[in-house]
Amino acid sequence: MIICIVVAAVLLGGGLYFYLHYKTTTEEQPKVMKYEDTTNPTAVQKTLDVDSNTAGQLVKQIEYIHDGTILPEATYSVTASTLDDAATKTAQQIKSNDASLPAAATEKTDRTVVTANTDQQKVDVYKINLRNNHKIKAGVLYADDKAYAGVGYQAGRVEAMVYMSADGKKAGAVNYTVKEW
Repeated sequence: MIICIVVAAVLLGGGLYFYLHYKTTTEEQPKVMKYEDTTNPTAVQKTLDVDSNTAGQLVKQIEYIHDGTILPEATYSVTASTLDDAATKTAQQIKSNDASLPAAATEKTDRTVVTANTDQQKVDVYKINLRNNHKIKAGVLYADDKAYAGVGYQAGRVEAMVYMSADGKKAGAVNYTVKEW
């Protein structure tokens, strides 16, 4: 009986490991999108496999890039017969971690989007990190004529803070972000 449980646990653990590895690897692979689709939340959601809220935030950031509000970190020239071929070649170079690419293009991120920008005759590479949502916080709370110094941690929408006053009294708070904009 114990052997069966151990074998089942090992198989389940191994299966879970390989599934998570496959999912992470496929998410990190560069995706080639049409330039027009980068401003369409539905297309971004489908191509990058993200929720609708995240897709909306990504489209907003990509629009800032299109407007020139956010400037590129690096530029790179690639020789190809068409702009679509250049985008495909760039995606393959990113996938193979080609040393001739700028470091910003081969940087490890959650998602990479490569698109042929026909308006400006160039290929755009968007590096997207969705997992950078952990924050360490510090603050001060003033209650009942006492000041409390606090330290906390935020992961996604949940935030927890612990406070301590000079006389040793302790307090705590847990918050949840209902809406972000």
